[in-house]
Amino acid sequence: MAVIHGRDALSEATLARLFQYLEARRKEPVWNTNLNLWDAGIVHQSAPVIVHPIEASFSNDLLAELYARGKLPYLHQGETVMFYAWPAGSYIPWHSDFIEKYSMTIYLNQEWNADHGGAFCWQDWGVGIERHDWAAPPVRSQMIRPQFNAYALMTDTEWHSVTMTTPNAPARLTLQLFLPRPKPDLHPPPKPGGMGMM
Repeated sequence: MAVIHGRDALSEATLARLFQYLEARRKEPVWNTNLNLWDAGIVHQSAPVIVHPIEASFSNDLLAELYARGKLPYLHQGETVMFYAWPAGSYIPWHSDFIEKYSMTIYLNQEWNADHGGAFCWQDWGVGIERHDWAAPPVRSQMIRPQFNAYALMTDTEWHSVTMTTPNAPARLTLQLFLPRPKPDLHPPPKPGGMGMM
């Protein structure tokens, strides 16, 4: 498979609800950082990324909407959606995520200057690197920059990184999803009022 990316991940009403939810928790003790949560090889020399696990009921609502809008191929419930705020000087070095999961990023900044960095870079398997070749990151890659309500879905643990945000960049805001990969013999459940994605 490959990285799938597109626009309009969430509805305007859900985005408004999300920003209200985050604002209501801004001063509550429900925040952590990548320094506590990520492997040291992923943290590298990044500035601390602020992390908040979205509460279970709202996470389920977000997952259901992403599935209903055709952004996720399977309906997931019981998984935690994470909110990340990436300050100036934050990044992720080249790495590959879990073989048993696929992951999605949704970009939440209303405006983002391309010169502020924070670009998502990746390389699909079979384009200069063999599938699941962990020996080294790719020599060349593809890239997308953050755009409001756009998303990137990684389907097969592709090599990827996020470029460092510049000293004058605002916080780069994202939702992060790490979802279990369905068993190969399962078919996606039908969507309400239609057929499931294949």
